Amino acid sequence: MTNTDNERQSQAWFALADAKHGRLLRCSLTDRGTPHVDEYDSLTNTLPQQEHARPMTQGGATHNVEDNERRFACRIVEWLQENVRKHAIDHLAIFAAARMLGVLRKATPRLLAGYLEELKGDLMRLDAGQLAEHPMVRQLVRAT
Repeated sequence: MTNTDNERQSQAWFALADAKHGRLLRCSLTDRGTPHVDEYDSLTNTLPQQEHARPMTQGGATHNVEDNERRFACRIVEWLQENVRKHAIDHLAIFAAARMLGVLRKATPRLLAGYLEELKGDLMRLDAGQLAEHPMVRQLVRAT
């Protein structure tokens, strides 16, 4: 196995997404086999909020909130595509709450086909140290 293959097995790229932010991170194993997480990029929803809310949907969200989520989800997918190319990522896991995963799926289906693994979980509030210890993140990294 080449050194590059070993590096790929001991690291995993993942993203966190919600309606307001996106974060791109990489978890890698230290020489001692301890997971370590670095944040490579982030994205903030700067789309303007609409002044007038249309009637609420069955889920309780106003249509303008849903529209803003949809537009930001499209931006997240574009941002992830840019980062996949920039960092030569061959596999990317994305953690998001179930609602946001659904919005991402509808926003731009199949744009990240072959790269993306969707995992339900809202980990946005965790810092890099907490993410390194989180069981779902630790499972992404295979020991060499």
